[in-house]
Amino acid sequence: MASFTTVINEFSNKENSRTYEVTGHSVNKPKLVLQKRRANTSGQTTVEDSLSVIYGTEDSNGVYLDPKIVFTFTARRPKAAISTDVDAALVVMRDLFASDEVTAMIAGQSLIQ
Repeated sequence: MASFTTVINEFSNKENSRTYEVTGHSVNKPKLVLQKRRANTSGQTTVEDSLSVIYGTEDSNGVYLDPKIVFTFTARRPKAAISTDVDAALVVMRDLFASDEVTAMIAGQSLIQ
């Protein structure tokens, strides 16, 4: 498995939600990772985890833009799912994220081929 190379520092920890700052984070140009989980409770049939990357950006004139870049990944699965199926679905997701096709999709709103 590939190792995690981005440097993040925990900023806030609130039970089922954590916020991390990415190196270079500032008020004007935030660089954050948000982690949330829906805790496993009795009677619940699915569990859920999400990660969001929030990056501030600016226009070509150096003016900070109010809308931020946001990428969110949500993993939702039945609590009773077998681990091999969860792992297999995760392999497909990793392959998609690592592909040139998804990079092109994000850069130009194209459909993956």
